[in-house]
Amino acid sequence: MKLRLGPTERLYPMPTPLVVAGTGDKLGIMAVAWIAIAGSTPASVVMAIRKTRHTLALIRETGEFTVNVPSVALAEAVDYCGLVSGRSTDKFADTGLTPGHSHTVGTPVVEECALSFECRVMSEVPNGEYVLVIGEILETQVDEAIIDEAGRIDVDALDPLVYIPHTREYRGLGPKVADAFKIGKGVVPKQ
Repeated sequence: MKLRLGPTERLYPMPTPLVVAGTGDKLGIMAVAWIAIAGSTPASVVMAIRKTRHTLALIRETGEFTVNVPSVALAEAVDYCGLVSGRSTDKFADTGLTPGHSHTVGTPVVEECALSFECRVMSEVPNGEYVLVIGEILETQVDEAIIDEAGRIDVDALDPLVYIPHTREYRGLGPKVADAFKIGKGVVPKQ
């Protein structure tokens, strides 16, 4: 029997990327749990950011941001970036994270994250106390150390940190279950 919980935001698991905005000595970095790929043509991302966030103001100033996928080893820094406001502190300095070079936007990537997306704002949509920011992915940077022999990202090597809402936990991914677009071919439709 399923219990009714009413409206929740409990989609499991959720990514926990670090979003960077701003340029030069005016940078913001925050952990964002409400984020997803918005489409592939164009490649795009959508994220919900509270209207009061400093990073949102910086995104609006430049129209650009980067999305950086941290590994499990960066859990402490990610959590700190979600707890502390950048209005009053330099989160890069506090965490030891390094602003890295971007190729298509003025906003840096996070050097310690093996996968980063350089984005330009396409649109914003008001959503209660949040703003949905939709960004076109202009460039993707990936550390060659996590590329497998076939030229694909090795998810085990990436070891992405994920967030579990409700219990407020960070976790890693588990082992491979099956091959997508293959395992389902074993289902025999009922006549």
